[in-house]
Amino acid sequence: MEFIGSPDSDYSNFILLRKEKDCLSLLLNHLVKSCDWDLLELRDIPEGNVVANVRRAACESQTPRLELEMRTLCPYISLPATKEAFVNNLSRNMRKNLRKRMRKLRQEFEVEVKTQRDFGSVERAMEIFFKLHQRRWSSKGKAGAFASKDFGAFHLDVARIFEEKGWLALYFLTVDEEPIAAVYSFDYNKKKYGYLTGFDPDFGRYGVGNLLKMHIVEECIKNGFREYDLARDFEPYKAEWATGVRKNFVARMVRRGWFAKAYDWTMQRDFLKLLISKLRGHLTFETE
Repeated sequence: MEFIGSPDSDYSNFILLRKEKDCLSLLLNHLVKSCDWDLLELRDIPEGNVVANVRRAACESQTPRLELEMRTLCPYISLPATKEAFVNNLSRNMRKNLRKRMRKLRQEFEVEVKTQRDFGSVERAMEIFFKLHQRRWSSKGKAGAFASKDFGAFHLDVARIFEEKGWLALYFLTVDEEPIAAVYSFDYNKKKYGYLTGFDPDFGRYGVGNLLKMHIVEECIKNGFREYDLARDFEPYKAEWATGVRKNFVARMVRRGWFAKAYDWTMQRDFLKLLISKLRGHLTFETE
């Protein structure tokens, strides 16, 4: 049993408007006593009140088998009031590379940054983004998120709805009118959430992902945003930009079954946890 967005959602949570701890206690009691399940694994719960309340609820519900542990680090950029203040906080090498690569790109091409509104429709913009994302991962011999048609269809629906609400932020770096890099992100409450990226590997030497990210940071500062959330997993390319990190937690409980117990034992050992995470997308579980 898991959150409906697992494993593709960077942040998962309970939608509780009030009396969070009491609701969680009732939920845990119900799960332990009533439901037909073997393993509960609630991944990527952001640190904060809900994590503390899950701990309290577990104690009050007398569910000592519920284990809560840190799962992954989530980097973010705290945005200052000016572009100059942000740039000054970057490493000297990073500043030099950004200037050098943008200058070289502009010498060879006509360079622009566009959004989904410049492509006539959300559908067309998302189609271009899908291709750039897949092209990047195909060049590394990997499937890419949008190898799944269902995953792509879901995000196309999300993009349509978010565009209507003013939450969709899809950026493209173009050269001579051709998109070569893209960032798929969301805006909400003066905060930007970066979700997925893509770029043409033929332009990798220009560092086009970083060039586009710099433009996005500038836009965020210009519009008074307070934060650019780089989402889960602290990869090296995010470390160059991040000013801080938060933690995601996983709540796990085994109720019964040898397979569930073996899985739980494996997930508590770091080297096996990494192996499971790599294999997860290739595993299929069937029930009768």
